[in-house]
Amino acid sequence: MKLKTGVHLLRMLPTRPEGALTTAEISQRWTRNGGAPVDIRSIQRYMEQLRAKDGEGPALLGTEKRGRERAYYLLTSQVANWFMTEEAALDLQLSRDVFGRALRAGSKSNAGKLADMAEQIVAASPEAQRIRERLQIAPDGIGRLPARFETEVLRAAIDAIGKNRKLKLTYKSSQGKVAGELVSPLGLVAKDGTIYLVAVRGLTDSPRPLPLHRVSAAEVHFQQAQLRPEFELKKYILDSHQFSHPLDPKADPVVLKLRVAPETIYHFKERPLSADQKELAPKGAEPWWVVTATVPNTLLLVPFLLSMGHWIEVVEPADVRAKTAERVGEMWAHYAP
Repeated sequence: MKLKTGVHLLRMLPTRPEGALTTAEISQRWTRNGGAPVDIRSIQRYMEQLRAKDGEGPALLGTEKRGRERAYYLLTSQVANWFMTEEAALDLQLSRDVFGRALRAGSKSNAGKLADMAEQIVAASPEAQRIRERLQIAPDGIGRLPARFETEVLRAAIDAIGKNRKLKLTYKSSQGKVAGELVSPLGLVAKDGTIYLVAVRGLTDSPRPLPLHRVSAAEVHFQQAQLRPEFELKKYILDSHQFSHPLDPKADPVVLKLRVAPETIYHFKERPLSADQKELAPKGAEPWWVVTATVPNTLLLVPFLLSMGHWIEVVEPADVRAKTAERVGEMWAHYAP
């Protein structure tokens, strides 16, 4: 049996006994997945080779009786030892933590197989198990619940990316307008409890992040996706400042100047606003620190400054100070007697 044939068969098989497939079912799936027609006897021969009969090597398959027939499933512990290291298993489990339960529920069968393998490997290694139990990823913010979306939407998005196809979806904007769209998916990004589909409509428009919770339906289209050879997902995230898009993409970054209360200066020392940030200690009658940093003027800059409350004052630039003061005034209008 050729290696390509063996890998193709392993990818089709389930990882649990209750989902075991007979040779007839395997033959049907083989053809459905694009393989050339193959007779049942050849499938039976392949299965016996993968079972490593008579003790010739480790068995990769388990079997279940289906009346007079035999049904096959993967022995994940054996397959995992062939294809995955402990480090890879931990990486997989931790990355799934980032995407949360939604990705676990929305993954297709092959992703589910990898998860089963990762669990087998981690469970078999006391060292890996300790790391798994004692290394957790906590979200930023106040602990809001993750955005809810249809798992079929995520399945379709992952499938479209894997097959390099366009994605037909029904999208509802933040203003409540519902429209059908045909997009080329460029990637999926998890951020702040939301999963975004980064996509383009055509070759001339800019990539944009679409929150999956605003997509009510999605299906893989027959057309090939129109990809951008120069597009890099990591670079896009950095250039868009983690989806906090600049108010004016053509404008230069601003030099932000803040007065910061002594009890909160540690926020800026521990996590600087930029690589060129400077902190000037209090002098004379001035009790507060002065922090300067070059930052992009994005949609989230003023909301971030407001989140620091009365522990900071925006000094410069004038337009950012004015917008912050305007928001403070609007907030005060809600609470004023």
